[in-house]
Amino acid sequence: MDVRGRPLHVGIQLQAQRTSWGEFSEALLAVEELGFDSAWTFDHLLPFSGADDGAAFETLTTLAAMATLTSRVRIGVLVAGVLYRDPATLAKSAALVDHISGGRLEFSLGAAWAEREFDAYGLPFPPLAERYERLEEALQIVGQLWSRPRTTFEGRHYRLHDAPCEPKPLQSPHPPITLGGSGLGTLRIAARHADRWNAQGSAEKCAERAARLERCCEEVGRDFGEIELSVHPSVSVAATREEAEANAARTAAGHGADLAQQRDRWLIGTPDDVVRQLREFTDRGFSHFVFGVGHPFDLTPLRLLREEVVPALG
Repeated sequence: MDVRGRPLHVGIQLQAQRTSWGEFSEALLAVEELGFDSAWTFDHLLPFSGADDGAAFETLTTLAAMATLTSRVRIGVLVAGVLYRDPATLAKSAALVDHISGGRLEFSLGAAWAEREFDAYGLPFPPLAERYERLEEALQIVGQLWSRPRTTFEGRHYRLHDAPCEPKPLQSPHPPITLGGSGLGTLRIAARHADRWNAQGSAEKCAERAARLERCCEEVGRDFGEIELSVHPSVSVAATREEAEANAARTAAGHGADLAQQRDRWLIGTPDDVVRQLREFTDRGFSHFVFGVGHPFDLTPLRLLREEVVPALG
């Protein structure tokens, strides 16, 4: 199935919280064995909802380990937050992970949002306008470090002087760049820098934001068709709709979240139900899906997703 001239892509984000490394790595290998296109972690210092005393894996360590454990599936972070590390360090780390994985890295960046993590660890959390400025500068720096022998950069927030970045990424010209977020600031930056834009929410809301992105592309003279449209829902698929609803409610509660408040971010139901819900996105131009899956990593819905839902999409 092609959408806007692109093949359908289905990935899984294993939320690296409230779990053990053994459970996470076992689920990662299952994602690859089941034939999904990509596997992702997240970028958080604490669990993103509920109590803050559960495990949350450090991101770049996790990503490098994912590269060594897998051999086929593409790997990434959905999405890295610009405030967690300086852009030069991020560029060098990502380039090495691309080598470790044999050229399977999906690079990403967003403005960061989980304020309580920054409060807990004493890290600066500037207003959104500054976070957008940092995101724009970081993408410029990463792009220059990956494409030039040396980089000098004088920005408002970051400065580099005659800085090399070796090795360069294995992928040419660079790993695909995903921007995550739906604010107008992110959309304007995505119009200038992104290969892919990732959103959350209902198909209708995501389509409205994609239309805003298209207008941002027009403003900067970019072909909107160059940007792949991606969506990041949670999914609960089961033999019956009642079972799927119960599983989704249990998962949300386990993360300290209220399913009713997050309902537009979920796809819930039988395989046929989920196929219909996915078609609402593909009909609006979205070809790239990354389904969020939390601990405990139940393989039954993943098998249903891979064996019954994905083939039905054509």
